Amino acid sequence: MKRSLCALLFTACSTAAVAAEAPITHADVDHWAVAWNSHDIEQVMQLFSPDVKIDQPENPKPLDYNGTRAFFSMIFRAYPDFHIVVKQAVVDGYSAVSIEQVTGTWSGPFVDPASGKVTPGNGRHFDHPGAMLIQYGPDHRITHVSIFWDQLTVDRQLGITPKV
Repeated sequence: MKRSLCALLFTACSTAAVAAEAPITHADVDHWAVAWNSHDIEQVMQLFSPDVKIDQPENPKPLDYNGTRAFFSMIFRAYPDFHIVVKQAVVDGYSAVSIEQVTGTWSGPFVDPASGKVTPGNGRHFDHPGAMLIQYGPDHRITHVSIFWDQLTVDRQLGITPKV
């Protein structure tokens, strides 16, 4: 009986370890979308490794874990109806590309990460495509994200004078 129980525990632990090291799947990308659309910064932050780096056009340097929390908390306040729809996902090993349609309404204050300037919302809506190159670790937590979107298109939709 003890031998059976030990074998069962060993098998369960081995299976969990293998599952944690399995390549990512489309379910990981679905989890990404659900977290963002929840507007729950804690749920979003659970996606990321503590050493995450995020590159995106609005920030002058890559965001680290704490910068990610601060920036996207501000985004959820500035655009309370921020929403993504994954149009296509390509998954390979520990990498994914998520092609998304991103929408929202500028309803709250936006803090420019480069200057710290606060601009109140103006009620204008944005709707644009974006692409995310997402790198995962073996534990399925995100280690790096490169975000691509057309800032000029979004600035025009929001009535912002483009930066020169």
